[in-house]
Amino acid sequence: MTSEDNIFSFGDSSDPMQQAREALRAVQQYQRDWQEEGVNRVYKYFDDVEGDWLEEFEPISVNASAEHGSRVTVSAICERLRSLGLSTSFIKNVAFPSWWKSELEPDEGIIFQLLDSLSRRLFLTVDTSENSDLSLAFLPIPAPKFKLRKNQEDPKLFSYLARSVANAVSSTVDRPYSPIPCDALIIRKSILQNHSCVSLDSLLNFCWQAGLPVVHFDKKPDGRVKVDGLVVITNNRPIIIIGSSWKYSAWLLFILAHELGHIAQGHLQDGILVDESFQHGVNDDEEEDANQFAAQLLFGDVPLQWAANLNKQRLLVKARRLSEEHNLDPGALILNYGWQTKNWGCAVAALSLLEPNANAPAQINAYYQRHLVSIDEDSRDYLQQVNVLAA
Repeated sequence: MTSEDNIFSFGDSSDPMQQAREALRAVQQYQRDWQEEGVNRVYKYFDDVEGDWLEEFEPISVNASAEHGSRVTVSAICERLRSLGLSTSFIKNVAFPSWWKSELEPDEGIIFQLLDSLSRRLFLTVDTSENSDLSLAFLPIPAPKFKLRKNQEDPKLFSYLARSVANAVSSTVDRPYSPIPCDALIIRKSILQNHSCVSLDSLLNFCWQAGLPVVHFDKKPDGRVKVDGLVVITNNRPIIIIGSSWKYSAWLLFILAHELGHIAQGHLQDGILVDESFQHGVNDDEEEDANQFAAQLLFGDVPLQWAANLNKQRLLVKARRLSEEHNLDPGALILNYGWQTKNWGCAVAALSLLEPNANAPAQINAYYQRHLVSIDEDSRDYLQQVNVLAA
């Protein structure tokens, strides 16, 4: 272990509360270093990373009582989390680890374990210094980009949670990321070598083969705002979060293709890019480029023109015919009809005929579960509670 300013070199205090505070601050600093330096953060604190430092690392046992200072309570923790915008339901059912039980509260050491779990799950800074009240705050997101409707509420809160999901996912896969081509037609040609069309299934397979994780996460931390899609860069790896709650695979396919366009065309080098809505979002150059990329990826160079007076049965028949003739996803064709004619009612009705038992969110997260390599128990618990992993 290095000796210079090492966060794991705690003081000589015999006060268990002070020891707990120092240990918690060390974990939080290590987490911040994870954001900035990725896996290389270990070299900052340990001289011999491949050596036996872990075997010699001595854990601190905390058994603090109220006589050592003001006590951190669960009610105070919940109050601070609500002040960040999290709903009571989200705190109880998602933020808190499943092992937490109210009867554990008298054990102050367990309270610090709870704070440690919350700080890692939600990417929080936690201040429990002896002379201050408990303070919780989200770690800032570097270089955020928000693609919002005019006057739309800023979805930063959902973005914080999506960032925490992305980091949990990133640590559980070991396939290295291979940068994808910037030309959508090259990707389409590659996918069509093994698949009949660019569908949600075939595009998910392409992403995971490139070491580009895709997961579905649509929890509303405040009961209101969420987004259709995000790209998060963590440990130099892009991760796509699909936030739309639509069940139809074609709808989530377009969102995935659009976010892939942002990545392929270098719209994000660091931080997070948030697309609030594809039906009513902004219309800047980057969004136009991502839309064009998605259209070429899904439809190639096939010109598509639609009669505005189709009913759901005729639309479905035509979409299936075009799918066979041009190697196109029938659901994507139906959505293209809705996009061009603005007859979304007919398009959604046709999708319900095409996919009567659609569950695209589960389809996306099943891919993640198949590519999961290893995961610690707290991360597994968190990803189960946000429905990314099956319980």
